[in-house]
Amino acid sequence: MNHDVPETLAAARSRAADLEQQLKLSDEGVSRLAERCLELEQQVLTYQAALAKHSSETESAALTLPQLFYDSGSGFSPRECLTATEDAYDELTHEVSAVFTLPTDARALRLDPGELACCVTDLSISDDRLELRAANGIRLQDDCLLFWDVDPNLTVKSSVPFAAGLKFAVTYHYYPLDRFQHEQPGKALLKALNAIKLQAEAEKNDVLEQLQASRAELTRLNNQLAELQSSRAAYETSLENLYESSSWKLTAPLRALRRLFHG
Repeated sequence: MNHDVPETLAAARSRAADLEQQLKLSDEGVSRLAERCLELEQQVLTYQAALAKHSSETESAALTLPQLFYDSGSGFSPRECLTATEDAYDELTHEVSAVFTLPTDARALRLDPGELACCVTDLSISDDRLELRAANGIRLQDDCLLFWDVDPNLTVKSSVPFAAGLKFAVTYHYYPLDRFQHEQPGKALLKALNAIKLQAEAEKNDVLEQLQASRAELTRLNNQLAELQSSRAAYETSLENLYESSSWKLTAPLRALRRLFHG
């Protein structure tokens, strides 16, 4: 038995050495795996950042692109909308140029110059039969439209039906207000525009007050007219009853003699 102890001890040491070697190899493998995982994680983060940036740029670009909504019978909806390509808007010159072709007959058309509150200038459309009118904007000058709120849109008027295949181009300059609100010229512009907006609202309120006063006066006059008409009707009825009364008929000869003597 005593001779077996050294052999058992040697076998145990050998086994321990093998396990240590395996553990060392395992540690090295885990380290390499951890490094690889770290590399993959960094790549994923890089991809996510790039994707987020691309999405942000794409979303930002989409907000400045014109869209043409066409109503084929069920009203305007995102399902029936044409969006211009990303190169339609030049951020340096703020110029927009887009061409649209109707895929189907439409009852009505609406052009959204972008999704941001903005100023639109130098607006033109290639087809002389078509006309663009601001639906929710304020005309500052003949060639300048102010859309104070988001989702500006223009109504497309036409002297001909909106048939499938109708093709036209639109050009204009598009100035998003939020791009300039932190710059000194932009602040001055927004202040001036806000003053114009407040003045327009004040004038609108004055007109509404005058309209309400006019309506109240008209109601009063209508009531007076109704009272006069009612009084006249009562008078005519009373007069008619008098003419039909027996006393009036009996006194008819007396009235005739009176007219005779008094000429």
